[in-house]
Amino acid sequence: MRIAERPDEPVGIVTGEATVNSFQFYARPDADLRFGDFVVAKLCRETRDRGCRLGENAEWVLGTIRGIKNINWLLSEGKSTFGSLDLDLREYGESIGENEALIVTVHILGRISFGKNVEIVPSRVPVPNGNGVYRASTELLRALYRGGEGFIELGTLLLREDVPVYLNVDELISRHFAILAVTGAGKSNTVSVMLGGLIEKLRGTVVVLDPHGDYVNLSLPETGTDYVNLIEAKIRPEDMDGEELADLMGIGKNAPIQRSYLIRAWDTVLHENPGLGGREAINATLKVLRDWISKGEGRYWDPHSNEYSEVEEIKADEKKTIMRLTMRISRFMRNYGHLLSSEDMVASIEAGKVNVIDLGPLDENQMKLVASKLLEKIFEKRMDYEKAKKRLEHLRNRPGNPEEVKELEEVIRSVEASYPALSEPLLVVVEEAHIFAPNNEGGEVVRVLGRIAREGRKFGVGLGLVSQRPSRLSEDVLSQTNTKIIMRIVNPRDQNYVIAASEQLSGELMEDIAGLGKGEAVVVGQAISLPALVKIHDFKALGGNYGGEDIGVVKRWKARLERERTEREKRELYEEAGVEVDF
Repeated sequence: MRIAERPDEPVGIVTGEATVNSFQFYARPDADLRFGDFVVAKLCRETRDRGCRLGENAEWVLGTIRGIKNINWLLSEGKSTFGSLDLDLREYGESIGENEALIVTVHILGRISFGKNVEIVPSRVPVPNGNGVYRASTELLRALYRGGEGFIELGTLLLREDVPVYLNVDELISRHFAILAVTGAGKSNTVSVMLGGLIEKLRGTVVVLDPHGDYVNLSLPETGTDYVNLIEAKIRPEDMDGEELADLMGIGKNAPIQRSYLIRAWDTVLHENPGLGGREAINATLKVLRDWISKGEGRYWDPHSNEYSEVEEIKADEKKTIMRLTMRISRFMRNYGHLLSSEDMVASIEAGKVNVIDLGPLDENQMKLVASKLLEKIFEKRMDYEKAKKRLEHLRNRPGNPEEVKELEEVIRSVEASYPALSEPLLVVVEEAHIFAPNNEGGEVVRVLGRIAREGRKFGVGLGLVSQRPSRLSEDVLSQTNTKIIMRIVNPRDQNYVIAASEQLSGELMEDIAGLGKGEAVVVGQAISLPALVKIHDFKALGGNYGGEDIGVVKRWKARLERERTEREKRELYEEAGVEVDF
């Protein structure tokens, strides 16, 4: 393998202090060097050992350029006035350029190890002074950022567009990932590129929680919408307890009387109507409350004591409060009644497709509640299925309890029949993750996401977090993501938060992030061979499509101005013709 682009022509010579982590070199005047590019150098002394210089078995280190500075030894820093510098320029003339030096600082990534695959391992000795420094070859970089079976292509190296960058899907999903960036940096494009690879190349199963409709028009580059399953968010009230139903309807803890009566009525309806759900269950709850108002009394089912209790005499003030409660429920039904359903969203998930859960019609609290129920059921079904399979395999290899075997087989059959997509691993992508798992806040959805982040790999549930405000995202959840695709982040608080939550992310890499352009990212973690500056593929240029674009403000203004101009011209024409028209 060719390690250096031109091993007979170095781009510089190592000089000055060198450590196992870094070195500096003086660059050849005509060398084309760029910040962030890759260079290689030998660990043996080239000047003393001709065999090292010419041999093919010498050890090499790979590094990235982290600093480039220009200095001119004739223009002394001590001459700080314009006049003194102007005199030097006149005196030295063209020789000024001959005394310029380009000093380059390199961060060592490690020693290049050649085996079944090319890998980078820790370097234990510094690069000797006097050794040549060479641009790393495209062949070497392609071997390091290799693909193959079980990999998807994300983009290319930012400074080497002929080197594709791949992600290891097993590591990406089992160890989780996060995509972090400011608005407009290209998060949705990045997610779409990954979805295209996961679905079209590997026919994986992905669930996307889409709070803003960014993916409702998703079309994959090669297959269009054939493997896109759009699922409209539905609210299954029968899966909720009274506290959750009150939260869903916006009846807060600062309205304890309304909340208390709603919970009592709801518990009663669920107990007396075990098969009832959707709109019918809410309407039945309204009927119970109205009966209590009209009679001034009633009874309710208490699930804690497992018996009925009497509603104490309802006084006039409480009747008014309950009446206001029924009005709030009626208003909720007008606004969101069309979303109430007994339909099981989890059963609608299809294997081998990207399943987009459109949460757009819901408000934030409702999104959280629906997401918590959806994610909890996905995780529990996957956990039940994998535990049953593992236990069954154990029992089949030794005498066991036939009844237990029968029960385990029934669990497996039930999941495969009712939730076939959950009989295999899947990935859950959470857009606007800071909404669902806010930092320093509790709630069911935070608990479920935290559990998936900690335990998901054991049961084949991967987690991908996408956020524009990482500092608002739960540290417990974010810290569990072992691969991070970090696009442009300018807020210092967000930058520091990401560094604190990322073992693989050094401060020097964070310096690159503020200067990234749209569609460019720093990628670190277990799914990629080495940290890299990556130019993410343009999903639409690949032939795909998705929503989520910014509103074209000027374009819309111009369209309105054009309509106004057309109407004005028509009016003037009719006025000239003496025809009265009501515009």
